[in-house]
Amino acid sequence: MLVNYLRVAFRNLWSHKLYTGINALGLAAGITCMLFAVLFMLDEQRFDKFHAHHESLYRINTTLVTEEGAPRRTFGGTGQVQGPAFQREIPEIRQFTRVMGGDIYGDVHTGSKALRLQQLFVDENFLQTFSFPALSGNPVTALRNTDAAAITESTAMRLFGRTDVLGRALYLDADPSAQKLGKPLTITAVLKDPPPQSSIRFDLLMNFRFLQLSFTDEYWFNAYLGTYVILQPGANIAAVEKKMDRIYQSAAAAGRKAHPFDPQVGYSLQKLTDVHLNPLRHENSGRENGIVHESNPVYARLFLGIAAFILLMAVINFIHISNAGALRRAKEVAVRKLNGGSRRQIIKQFLLESAIVCIISFILAGVFTLIALPVFNELSGKHLQVTDAPGLPFYAIALLAGVVVLAGLYPAYILSGFKPATVLYSKPKLSGRGWLGKGLVVLQFSLAVFLLIASVSYYRQMQFIRAKDLGYNPHQVIRSHIPGNRDPKPVQQFLRTELSREPGIRSVSFGGDAGAMNAKTNGRTVEAVHMVIDEHYLPTMEITLKTGRNLSPGEPYGLIVNEAFVTAAGWKQPIGQTVYTNDYFDKMPRTVTGVVKDFHNTSLHRRLQPMILFRHSWHNGGIWVRYDQNRGRQALAAFEKTFKTAMPTAVFGYQHLDELNAQAYEQELRWKKIITIATVLSVFICCMGLFGIAHLSTRQRIKEIGIRKVLGAGVPGLAALMSKQFLQPVVVALLIASPPAAWVIQLWLRQFAYSISLSGWTFVATAAVILGLALATVAYHTMSVALMNPSKSIKTE
Repeated sequence: MLVNYLRVAFRNLWSHKLYTGINALGLAAGITCMLFAVLFMLDEQRFDKFHAHHESLYRINTTLVTEEGAPRRTFGGTGQVQGPAFQREIPEIRQFTRVMGGDIYGDVHTGSKALRLQQLFVDENFLQTFSFPALSGNPVTALRNTDAAAITESTAMRLFGRTDVLGRALYLDADPSAQKLGKPLTITAVLKDPPPQSSIRFDLLMNFRFLQLSFTDEYWFNAYLGTYVILQPGANIAAVEKKMDRIYQSAAAAGRKAHPFDPQVGYSLQKLTDVHLNPLRHENSGRENGIVHESNPVYARLFLGIAAFILLMAVINFIHISNAGALRRAKEVAVRKLNGGSRRQIIKQFLLESAIVCIISFILAGVFTLIALPVFNELSGKHLQVTDAPGLPFYAIALLAGVVVLAGLYPAYILSGFKPATVLYSKPKLSGRGWLGKGLVVLQFSLAVFLLIASVSYYRQMQFIRAKDLGYNPHQVIRSHIPGNRDPKPVQQFLRTELSREPGIRSVSFGGDAGAMNAKTNGRTVEAVHMVIDEHYLPTMEITLKTGRNLSPGEPYGLIVNEAFVTAAGWKQPIGQTVYTNDYFDKMPRTVTGVVKDFHNTSLHRRLQPMILFRHSWHNGGIWVRYDQNRGRQALAAFEKTFKTAMPTAVFGYQHLDELNAQAYEQELRWKKIITIATVLSVFICCMGLFGIAHLSTRQRIKEIGIRKVLGAGVPGLAALMSKQFLQPVVVALLIASPPAAWVIQLWLRQFAYSISLSGWTFVATAAVILGLALATVAYHTMSVALMNPSKSIKTE
């Protein structure tokens, strides 16, 4: 019985191979998108689950007030004192580990080779808390000594060209702890590289006591490093959090009294496996709690939604083409019913045909997925592998079953419902021309219009960002720094003297950015970005001085502010005003000598902030170099040579400032590409479905067109008459999809402090593109039928 069903199914599919091919390719494209979305989602959900203790492994988060009058904020970290204090007093905590780093890089050399490595300072039980397997060395004792160092397999290969390197020495260039230790670090373990699904990444592990040689902290109000704890089985999370708060109240009582305001500190526990999709990090604090792989669950849901849209379009194509082609098989159904065939048997037959098309589509989707996976990995920034997704088979089977039911059940039900008398003695109604068929076309094109509006808006915002005047010129500027614990003055003097002789280098500036801190003026506190600069910074960055004068070496306490600071301070005459910088620098009063026009020192996600620029004897290890565009190679080569001469043991590195700025929009640029590809794919699927429907529909109206031509109808009028049938649902789709698309785009644009405004031309252009593509898709069929000889058309059955 099954063999007969299969034989008939394959014969029928082959006899309608055009529509079978359209359905199979459309479904394959949709299923491919869904497979990528599932792979992406599974990868996001797998982060940090490879650790043996991941079920009981938590990070301690701190909630506190950082500035007087500011709201409470939660940070993904603690200071140095919380971990030891909590383990002593809370029996539910089996062990704790502190992790400092993630965003900390240092120069390390072996005597013959030097690299800049990603460093973590950790407690000695780090390798028992987290599961990073050792290729060599004992993970229990590897980090016991202050001079111990554990490196990854790839780091060993980069430094030594081999992995059997236990006992080899590592020298840290200009590191303050290494200078106090007085000897090199010794490699005690070589570890496997952290897997792609690890939120904690590193090249080099060092003992936390090594860090404390140069930096100790007993302050309870800090939250900059990660403290991770393993809890006893069955521990009550809420009870542990209350105990941590009570310990803080007791241990920090004296510090709270001495603090100028109540920081309102509280602690909470966050499961390690939740950290990747729920990052907590201060905007200006960097990533010093060990976590560098952070994400947002919105992106996984967004991608899943886009993939579902595209698959839904393909399923609608299948349903619509199957319904539109129903008349071609109406007589077959009628004859089978007259010969005793039941409706159930006919439904089974058509479901089997649908299942075969879906299986073919699924096989094609598997091939497409394997071929396109490297491209998708590059777009998404992932390292996905089909063989490394244990939940994929379950989702694939569920997806296949769902597609078979959605795509096959309704067409089978419609086809099996034809009555023999109606089919054999009159012409049954074409279901594709009814409200349901048109509704499916409207839904399909609505999704395509939505994506097209989103894609155009994404493109316009990215172009706006690229063209936005930042208040300075980031082009032909490189950013570097003086690494390590060095006296910057002689290095700066040498670099400035030598680089001034290079014709390709126009100017050099030294300084640093300390982020937003409180400054005081006239009894008013203003949160302002503190930047250490020299007198060459403004010309190097081509920043416009609005009033007053630049800084001068002869005025150590001069200060420049931007327009936003003048507004925040309420000044009418800024020149000569007195400003106290944050205590982090000094408590000396500084006098405003100039005001610069506002410039963006951060991405356009954030509003322009008040800013103060001043000279300082330290915190000025940053280097900005502007070079001549026509002599770029020579200038960079000269800078590298001079840098290495000034600091022979330091690792040379730099970044182009415009590329550094672009990194702030890396996520948006990546999703711009993904949405553009999704839009092209969705429009292609819509047009492919419209092509199949137009082919069927025009063939069914050949006789009608012939009669109209005999009665005097012209070719343009006939083509317009037939095209109207297909363009009406597209127009309706434009009207339906535009308002929600506008709402979603406005919602997305709110994450930018500076953005485009949605223009009516965006919707006009979208309408023109969609209508043009729809018209071009059906034009061939409508014109071919309209141009047919009426004598042949009227004889067509």
